[in-house]
Order: sequence, then structure tokens, then C-alpha cells
Amino acid sequence: MSSLFTFNQFPFLFFLLGYGLAAVLGLVTFKPKPSYALFLSLALLLLAYMRLPVIFYNRELNVDEGQMLTQAMTLLKDPVYWRSVDGTTGGPLGSYFLLIPALLTGNFSYMTGHLGAVLLLGITFVFLSLAIKNWFGTRVSQLISYPVLLFYAFTQLGDFVHYSSELVPVTLLSSIVYLFSTPGFLARGTYRTSILLGILFLAMPFGKIQSLPLLAACLGYYLYSVYIRNDFRPFVACVVSGLSALLVLVLVLWVNGVLDDFLFYYIHANFNYGEGGSWAQNLLHLPAQFSVALDYSLVLLPLILSAVLAAFRWGTLKKDVFFFSLALLIMGILAVSRTGTGYTHYLFFLVIPFTLLSASLLGAVSSLSWVSSLTLTGASLACLVGLMLVHYKKDHTLNYYVSTPTYNRTFPISPVGAAIDQYKQAGDYLVVWGWNCQYYIETQLPQGVAENHTIRSSFEHPLRETYRKRFMENMQRNRPAVVVDAVGKNSYWMQDPATQSYESFPELKAYLERQYVLVETVDGVRIFVRADRSPKQLG
Repeated sequence: MSSLFTFNQFPFLFFLLGYGLAAVLGLVTFKPKPSYALFLSLALLLLAYMRLPVIFYNRELNVDEGQMLTQAMTLLKDPVYWRSVDGTTGGPLGSYFLLIPALLTGNFSYMTGHLGAVLLLGITFVFLSLAIKNWFGTRVSQLISYPVLLFYAFTQLGDFVHYSSELVPVTLLSSIVYLFSTPGFLARGTYRTSILLGILFLAMPFGKIQSLPLLAACLGYYLYSVYIRNDFRPFVACVVSGLSALLVLVLVLWVNGVLDDFLFYYIHANFNYGEGGSWAQNLLHLPAQFSVALDYSLVLLPLILSAVLAAFRWGTLKKDVFFFSLALLIMGILAVSRTGTGYTHYLFFLVIPFTLLSASLLGAVSSLSWVSSLTLTGASLACLVGLMLVHYKKDHTLNYYVSTPTYNRTFPISPVGAAIDQYKQAGDYLVVWGWNCQYYIETQLPQGVAENHTIRSSFEHPLRETYRKRFMENMQRNRPAVVVDAVGKNSYWMQDPATQSYESFPELKAYLERQYVLVETVDGVRIFVRADRSPKQLG
């Protein structure tokens, strides 16, 4: 199928059709009697269509992609998380989810990750749009969802199109918000929604533990909703559901001998992760995050316009949803600023809060005139075209993800990956010392240690010795056929061989000297093969 598509730097016809479809969707949004089914169908079609260049771009857009794809590939061989895989700040659900698009692509290439990202964004958009429709009606839902859809579909910023660990918790958040919006979600005698919410509440931090502040806002809204209805039976059902799911999880972890690993590596270690500084100091990174993400203005635009249209109409606000949206936004900002690292893709956590807040404000306008509707739709399209012109003036290209059937679409292989490939056999593990998960993807070999990007076993921090102890235990259990010291110019973060190479880890150095043979050095990367492999087997 990929042979049918070719994307150069200036695919004018492709973009013309995309912008034309966006305009048609805008007309559907603006219709006096909107058809929600038509809107949703065209929206998902536009998202899938405009993301085709990214989906078929079989190269790493962010180092997180190689990390998570490798974890998913490893889980296919050993499905016990925290034994075979530790995603550090990323929860297990993001890696497990990649097994679904891998079924469609048949491998763990970057195309698999890019397809997975689009699937999650599509699900998120549907739940978010439905939630707004339930609370504020079809017209408000379409007007507010439209610019968000344009952002999802047309952005080409790598931070927003790669498969990131924020996508799964954001999708779970959208499903929670949707359930909150369903008519009679706490109706007497109906507990199905609360039972499902209990499971989703538990699942969200397993998407990414950084999403906990957003979960706290959701729990607060749920408790408030239960309180004002003065019926605590749904709450009991929710608690029983969540605790039952937690009990099953604890039993699974305990039976597989990784309960302590979960508590230490996912809870304790991640609560100690960050760049230092207080939350207040970390908030200073936010302006920089927004400044490099011009496309995010499509998310902020409806908030500004809705605030203007709803001016002096505060008495007609749906106050519970408004304050829930405000709480989500505040807690989302805390989640984004928690680590102080300032990664742009953290802004995914704020899309739902900003969008719900926009809908709350626009929902206060009792009767939307055609002028107001045209203003929202037209401004969104104008903003989209303006962003395209800004990016074109800066980078002199329309499409950032050039690919043909023979260029950037075939399976990527570097000289290092090709060298490793000649030593592998079926069932082998690979270990890369450094942050170079692309070698796992190039060779399609699972990781032989839980931490496939070894910064926590290398950098100085209070828990380093515990990480190193686990590293050596994994080495001895899995006996990887090939070990690579990738520290140097090709590594991410770990680029100083004098202080960060495998020799800086005395136990690993001694183990490699006893059990492995240095067979070659390629582009500054040292490749070790297990000593019990005979020359005939290596050939």
C-alpha cells in the first residue's frame, strides 16, 4: 500500500486536497443545522489523510519512539513489565498499545509508532468532541472541536506527530471526560459508568505517572458530582471497581516477582525524577514551550474568541463544567511543569483542558449568531493558512516528511545496525550501553536489560547503584548475544566516552572482559559478541 504514496517537499496536489477538505469541514461546522455524524466522519478522514506523510516516514522523529517501540518488541517476547522492560517515566500502557499497530504493519518500525499516534489522536478527538456535544450541544462541539482537529491534522512539529508517552494518558483522560458528560452518568440504580470509571481512574497513571495531577482533578469532579446528588452508591461501585482492578494488578505483579520493582522503579524513582527546583521555578519553562510550538495557537484561538463572545454572560455558564475545566487546566500546568525539563510534547496534557474551557465559555452564549459561527470557523482556517505561510517562509518547504517507496520508507539501517545484524541469531537479545534505541529497531532485536536507554545506570544520582545492580542481574539472566557501547557522537545525552562509556561501570567492564569479545568498532561504536559464539556461528 505504501507504494501508492509519494511525498516530496512540495506535494501541492496533496496539500490542496487537504486544505480543501478542511474548508469543506469548516462549511459543515458552519451549517445552520449541523450534521454531527458527517462532521465526525470528515474530521477523522482529514486527520488520517493529512498524517499520511508522517505515517509513511519510516525514520525516528524523537528518541522516545525508539525507546517505546523497543519496549513493545521486547514485551512480545517477555510480556512482564518491570522484568523485561522499564520505561522509566513512561508507563506500561504506552508500550503495550504499540502491539496493536504492530499487528497492522507486521513489524516494529517507526511507521508502526506513527500509525499508533494517529490512532490515539483519533480516539481522543472522538471522545472529546462527544463530551462537548453532550454538555453543550452539536453546534458548540463542532465549532470548538474544529480548530483542535486542524491542529492534530496539520501540525508537522516533531514533538506533536511522534509517538509519545503522553498520548495514552491523554486518550484515557478523554474517555473519562466523555463518561462524565454522558446523560445520567450518576443516575440512581445505574452503576455501569462508575464501575468503568473506577478502572479508568486506576489505568491513567499507568499511561504516565506524570498525569496524576490531571487524575486528581477528575477525581475531584467525580466526588463533587456524587456529593451534590446525595447518592453514594455509585461512588461505592467506583471504589470497589478500582480496588478490584488494583488487587488483580498487585497479584499479577506479585506472582511474576516484580511487585517490589514496580514500587521502587515506577513510584519511588519517578517521584524523584526531574531537573531540580521547585514547581514555581519550573513554571518558568512554560513560555519557552509555547514559543516553539506556534501550531498550538490553533488550540488557544477558540479560548480567546469564546472568552470575547461570552463576555458579561457569566451567569449563564454551566458552572460545574467550567470549574472542572479550570481545575484540569491548573493541574495540567502542574503536570507539564513537574519535571522542569520543558519538553514541548508535554503540552498534549493541556489540549483537553483548554478545549473544555473554550466550550464552557462558548456554551454560555445562548444563541450563536451566524456571524459568531463564521468568526470561529473563519479565524481557525485563517490561522491554519497563516501558520503554513510562516513555516514556509522559515523552512522553504511544505512537507517536512519526504518519502518515496525507496527513500525514508524502507527499513532504516545504519552502518552500526548492519554490523550488529551479521552477529545475531533467532531468539537473541541486544544490549546498548548509551541512548541509541535505534539499533534495537534496525536489528529488530529485543532489549536484554530493563532500561534500554541507560542514563539512570550511568549518570550520578542517589539511586544509581540500585539501577546498576538490576542491570547486571538482567545481563546474567538474559545473556545478550551482542552488547554495544554507543557512547559518543551518535548517542543522545551520553556523548562523553571518558566519563560515560561502559568502562565507567566497573562491574559491567569486568563482566564484558570475562564473557564477551570486542569484534569491531563502527563509527565510534564498539560491538561486543558473547564469547561462547564460535566463528562459524558468528558467520
